[in-house]
Amino acid sequence: MGKLAERLSVEQWVARHVVPHSTVALGGCHFHGTPMAAVREIVRQGIPIKTLIPPVDGSFNADMLIGAGLVEEVYCPYVGLEIFGMAGRFRAAAESGRLRIRESEEAGFVMGLRAGAAGMPFVALPEGFFPMNTDLPTVPTANPDDYREVTNPFTGRKLHVVRAIQPDVAIIHCQYVDQRGNGGFLGSPFHDLESAKAAARCLVLAEEEVDELPGNCTAFLPGFIVDAICVRKGGAHPGSSAGMYDYDGRHLAEYAAASRTETGFAAYRRDVIGPSEDHYKEVVSKGWPTGQAAS
Repeated sequence: MGKLAERLSVEQWVARHVVPHSTVALGGCHFHGTPMAAVREIVRQGIPIKTLIPPVDGSFNADMLIGAGLVEEVYCPYVGLEIFGMAGRFRAAAESGRLRIRESEEAGFVMGLRAGAAGMPFVALPEGFFPMNTDLPTVPTANPDDYREVTNPFTGRKLHVVRAIQPDVAIIHCQYVDQRGNGGFLGSPFHDLESAKAAARCLVLAEEEVDELPGNCTAFLPGFIVDAICVRKGGAHPGSSAGMYDYDGRHLAEYAAASRTETGFAAYRRDVIGPSEDHYKEVVSKGWPTGQAAS
């Protein structure tokens, strides 16, 4: 029999599998399908992160961890709050120099995840993807640690390669998990499957546990790569969970306002994230936002 994923509470799940000073990848994209219950629990437990790898379009997931002062460096193409404006804590940390940013771009980021999932050390980008021999700044010149210029051994022409992304742990959100630890997605899995396969450990946060994954799932995460699961309904809030609930625009707007200042974020952390997911759920159910966290 193959391994069976541990079934743990969110507190146990994070404490046991998110090792301090490791490389942590988060699933989802923008406000969708992102494992926010895990993000909040990492904040509560104060677990420092050496390198944070948000989704290809990171948002409040990365901003909260950075705002809590837990992230040493971030590797990403983008972190922002989209229609709600800048990611306030990310911007403040970047401007102050407290946060090291390893610049990426979306194609190289995705291909780096695929290389990690395939066990390759790096992957070549298409010839001509970046301009060669130019004085203009490019991503490879901004981040020579992850991008290198090489010679194609077959053609003799120059091209760029990008380092594989290989997280210590990937934290993924999906709608269903079955008794064998297989995950089922009702919407797009984005790049979560590649992230899960590239990581040394995979944690799955699911909305519901079922005997068998339903036939209307659009993608599946095989249980043999899943190390631990946590079932937490509403675990993607204030983001969306495909087929179950939309993102909470009012909450996100209030978070964006609060996170513009250090004191506003501290109030959000204290009053909304609070000591537990049960606390968070109760605060949200009582009608937060009230505007108090932005004061």
